[in-house]
Amino acid sequence: MRPNESQERRLTWLAYACLFVEGINAGWIGPFLPEISELVHDSIDNAGLIVSATAAGYLVALLAAGETSHRWSAQKTLAASMLMVSAGLFGLSVAPALIGMLCAAFVAGLGYGAIDVASNAVVVDLNRESLAAALNYLHVMFGVGALLGPILAGFALASHLRYSIMFGAGSAFSALIALLLATTPTIEARIVTVRGDGFLPMLTRPLIWALGAVLFLYVGAETGIGAWLFLYLRTSAALSKSLASWGVSLYWAGLIIGRLIGGRLARYIAAREFTMLAAAVSAAALVVLIAAPTMRALAAPMIVLIGFGYGPIFPNMIAVGAARFPSEVGRMTSIVVAGGALGGIFVPWIMGHAIVVASPRAAMEFALGITALMALIAIAGLRTRTIRIASP
Repeated sequence: MRPNESQERRLTWLAYACLFVEGINAGWIGPFLPEISELVHDSIDNAGLIVSATAAGYLVALLAAGETSHRWSAQKTLAASMLMVSAGLFGLSVAPALIGMLCAAFVAGLGYGAIDVASNAVVVDLNRESLAAALNYLHVMFGVGALLGPILAGFALASHLRYSIMFGAGSAFSALIALLLATTPTIEARIVTVRGDGFLPMLTRPLIWALGAVLFLYVGAETGIGAWLFLYLRTSAALSKSLASWGVSLYWAGLIIGRLIGGRLARYIAAREFTMLAAAVSAAALVVLIAAPTMRALAAPMIVLIGFGYGPIFPNMIAVGAARFPSEVGRMTSIVVAGGALGGIFVPWIMGHAIVVASPRAAMEFALGITALMALIAIAGLRTRTIRIASP
């Protein structure tokens, strides 16, 4: 039986809040990495392993959550996920050494992975006729959090507040969301399975591999730029800590705008062409940013355009998979987003290593290559048929 409207609305907003918290952590971790590196007495690229540890936990959760989403209430999954996020952020706030922070980041990543599967399953179940728009708007909340994260980090750095205070506040907020989810009247939001479908048979579908490859490159580039743009702006553009933090916010602001507009454009542009054009916008903006890092009048709009191009790619790839595999959204999401998680593990680390052995410019050049490759794979991998995704 379909839940009443007020329960449905409350659960929707709580699902939004879960992605909002995930976005905050993605947005503020980059500006805090130099401080973390200094306080734990380790190199900046090793401190950047916090991003990889989070992605590793995210990947592990995805592999399990795809199956459990077919059996457990998504609402209970979200509540448990936020408890893990709360525990992980608390660990990040109190861990005295890098190894402890890596363990805490892994726990937080477990929560984020389960959140992505459960929240996507709920939204898809309630919005079958408008998948692209609904998923873009859901993932806008990630962008809103990622936009706010660097602003909060900039405020903390300007006010000499330690990262531990900010992570502790994030832990408390996550625990509150978990409590609200646990006390909301139960709402069933399960995906009906089709006999004979399963995890392994889906791996034989070429579309699944194409979507996974696009998300591997996308999540790797998006996460890597989000993590290292602060340091790039500090060194190549010679910006202050607060200005560089707010520059990262422009990146996430572009992501929000891209997803808001992407929800509408998906009605008119096929997924193949849409992804190619979006990646091309980000690549072109990266070229300008790399070529003229000290031209501040150009830097701000280019940073926005990088995020703008990236914005619609993730939700539109999920929408393509949901439209092709409507009875197995949980499994499909776990598989293709697992590809994204692998990108989130390796690409940011490679970019951090490039900063140490070469320069911040080299890291951004690597991100440029990843973005161009994303466009090529989208064109080749989605060419078997014209794929359009539902939108109002």
